[in-house]
Amino acid sequence: MPADIRVSDGRIVEIETAIEPAAGEEVVDASGLELFPGAIDPHVHFDTPGFEHREDFAHGSMAAARGGVTTIVDMPCTSLPPVTTLENFKEKYSHVAGQSVVDFALYGGVSGKEADAAIAVHMEELAPHVVGFKTYFISGMDSFTHINHYDFARVVERAAGIGRPILLHAEDLDYIQAATAAVRGAAAARAPKGDQARVREPSAIAGYGAAGGAGPGSWADYVAARPEAAERVATASALALSRGREATLHVVHVGTAEAAELLWAGGATCETCPHYLAFSSADFDRLGSALKTAPPVKSPGQAGRLWDLLAEGRISFVTSDHAPAPQEEKHTGSVWTDYGGIPGTGTLFPYVYSEGYRTGRLGLPRFLEAVSAAAARRFGLFGRKGSLEVGKDADIIFVDPNGTYEVKGVELLSKGSITPFEGMRLRGAVKRTWVRGIPVWDSDEGILVEPGTGNYLQWGCQ
Repeated sequence: MPADIRVSDGRIVEIETAIEPAAGEEVVDASGLELFPGAIDPHVHFDTPGFEHREDFAHGSMAAARGGVTTIVDMPCTSLPPVTTLENFKEKYSHVAGQSVVDFALYGGVSGKEADAAIAVHMEELAPHVVGFKTYFISGMDSFTHINHYDFARVVERAAGIGRPILLHAEDLDYIQAATAAVRGAAAARAPKGDQARVREPSAIAGYGAAGGAGPGSWADYVAARPEAAERVATASALALSRGREATLHVVHVGTAEAAELLWAGGATCETCPHYLAFSSADFDRLGSALKTAPPVKSPGQAGRLWDLLAEGRISFVTSDHAPAPQEEKHTGSVWTDYGGIPGTGTLFPYVYSEGYRTGRLGLPRFLEAVSAAAARRFGLFGRKGSLEVGKDADIIFVDPNGTYEVKGVELLSKGSITPFEGMRLRGAVKRTWVRGIPVWDSDEGILVEPGTGNYLQWGCQ
């Protein structure tokens, strides 16, 4: 519905059908445009410090702003040091505080090798500074190892006591190890004799990066090594281990409808990503490593069911799992060692707007929840973020509903340009992005602010 919005000191102070400008007050003409609350992407890997050859906070946040994302939450695992202690948090914060052009929050994490210390000390020390804690049931990162089931139950109990959610990468380690060995063995049996040793040679099983044997493999092999069953088993285990505290559990990047249904029924929450809504395992033949993520996209038919669950609210919201990598890491010549991650924060809002809201898959209230409000509530940011209301930050996306947006990786502003959405034409075009009333991106002028414009957010911010 047509309305005017008055902004003062970065906050929305008035929303009315018609507002008479005060003397000297700047008027911004948004005729013909739709205004939405800034999108929230609570699952990004901006890789700072330690892995800046893949992404950094400046480029990642610019990519976010270009796509209408005004708030991000960065993961604790893909930085050195990982955010597992208060000291490590301070080190990371010292690197990222002056780099973002959008507002940001951080997660802490619990690595398997430090679970006892985390439960006893580190989680409570980190709680005032983070909006949740990330864990893995499977990880190939030496600096952030997976957590066993016994310790996971203890971590959930501790998190419930300090009032923070536990985020879980829900794939089952035992299942994937056995499936990978079986796939590798079958590939070796098919290979010429001279290649069999190379195919059987193991490499790391990683949440980001390698997963399987050293031979080139096929995309069917990769999907078979990490199928829907690995998500279902991990999800069921997580719910069982969270019994009585299920509301503390949040499962990230779910691509399997049965897992999402189980979590909803069990009282936990989950998120999905645009690539699970847009693609299936059949698309690997066309897109190759540009589509590789961990978990991988699933079998044909899953995407439609995920859309239905998102529309029903059984999947709470959509995130990007933004995790780009350069050409030499994405295209190594082997499906097992090609990096598993894509630059997604810039296509999150445009894709869900086009293929969710504009197609009618998501009604307007549910669309707003899926891209902004639900994440703000889940991670303690709703006092300032997640909706266009008086008193909230003036985080605003200006969208031309009659425009179109063709995804081009080289224009995403991220350090990573290899995207499975390359060439996709989406309905609607983001024209401007404001963060706290500050214009940070314009479709004609580009990024309008310097790194450091973005503010750091804490749980319960007002």
